[in-house]
Amino acid sequence: MNRTVRLNTDVSDYVAQGVREAVASGAFGSESELVDEALHHWLVARKMGPISQAELQASLERGVREPGIDADIVFDRLEKKYLAMAEAQESKARDSKA
Repeated sequence: MNRTVRLNTDVSDYVAQGVREAVASGAFGSESELVDEALHHWLVARKMGPISQAELQASLERGVREPGIDADIVFDRLEKKYLAMAEAQESKARDSKA
């Protein structure tokens, strides 16, 4: 796992509300997890640069022709991820009651 570094920032009320709602819905285990994932996607997109319409069309056509990932593999991975998130939330709730 990568070493983490604490960063502090100010965000608008709108962004803060969206982050809190996403965490409360269970989509993310914490505000930090959401911010980390969002910034990761931003960094990846930034490295990729703009994509032309022709490149996008070619990518879509490749996706249609080539086999995808087996659904059982995807769902097993998702099940493990969300089970770990649920367990972390339960542990956090137990710790806060102690």
